[in-house]
Amino acid sequence: MSEELDLWQQTLAAEHAAIWVYGLVGATTSMALPAEAALRVHRERRTRCVDEVVALGGQPNTSAPAYDVAAPTNPTEASDLAATVEQSCTVVYAALAGAAGKGSRLLAAQWLRESAIAMWGWDGELPVLPGLE
Repeated sequence: MSEELDLWQQTLAAEHAAIWVYGLVGATTSMALPAEAALRVHRERRTRCVDEVVALGGQPNTSAPAYDVAAPTNPTEASDLAATVEQSCTVVYAALAGAAGKGSRLLAAQWLRESAIAMWGWDGELPVLPGLE
């Protein structure tokens, strides 16, 4: 497997997990609308990841049947969970930004920026981006 293909597979796995988490976050009534918006973003990213994996000659990995994530019981827990999943996504986006393909790098940088902003929106803190600790 090429390094770029592996990076896209890792990003795809993160998108599968983000979609799962946003389903949980959306179940918290006061978080339903912002979670739905984030869910749409991650579904679009998942589709792009699948397309990239296929274009690179790979077989896209599938979502796990479940993830070991506790369902939030209140809006604070829901916001924290959403911020955590966005932080996890920034890690894979930062790795993808090191890909050989210019298009992959540019898209990863865009997603990294958007995910950092989303993380800030969920928990009100500016994130320390991967590699900048």
